[in-house]
Amino acid sequence: MKAERIREILKSVRLLVIHRERDAGNVLLKARACREGGILIQEITWTTPGAGELIRELRSLKSGIIGAGSILTATQAKEAAAAGAQFLVSPVFTQDVATFARRHKMLYLAGACSPQEVYDAWKAGSRPVKLFPCAELCSPAYLKRLLGPMPFLELLPTGVGLDHIRPYLDAGATAVGLGNPFMDAAKDGPALALLAARACDLAKSSLPSRASQEQVG
Repeated sequence: MKAERIREILKSVRLLVIHRERDAGNVLLKARACREGGILIQEITWTTPGAGELIRELRSLKSGIIGAGSILTATQAKEAAAAGAQFLVSPVFTQDVATFARRHKMLYLAGACSPQEVYDAWKAGSRPVKLFPCAELCSPAYLKRLLGPMPFLELLPTGVGLDHIRPYLDAGATAVGLGNPFMDAAKDGPALALLAARACDLAKSSLPSRASQEQVG
């Protein structure tokens, strides 16, 4: 699937879920539950043991659109792509990863926090730009302030929980990345599937992103 098509789907569903675990079995369980609940786009962080094999298995199980996160080098990007990753995510902007993604026509979501970092990632082609770390530094109010002078930005706050979906989307986020606060709220697979369904409902009911409003206008 081409980068632009994945970007369009992300802007439409407005959600992805991030898996960062020490146990590969937990990832499979949670990824299946999230897909059952309706979440289409899932990121497996490269710091998770056996991330490449997990991506291969989830792709074979047709568990939606599967990407690789915490990618910091071109070597990691190459390994992730070989495993079947359909998009790449980094906690910071990395030129080597950006070059690899562009060369192989993969969607690359680079992490940034300060206005300068966000703008530099945007200029380099990150669509959207991953806001990180959110809980500590990048609140919905901060995101809204960024969009004031730079309304063209597409922003993806990550590592958020269920209660943060509406505040970030209503502030103008293109989509949100659900992380540990979301995962930790469920005690088992069925509970996580229910939370995933709730997350999808919240995303659908939120205001259109700033970028979408501009396209309509």
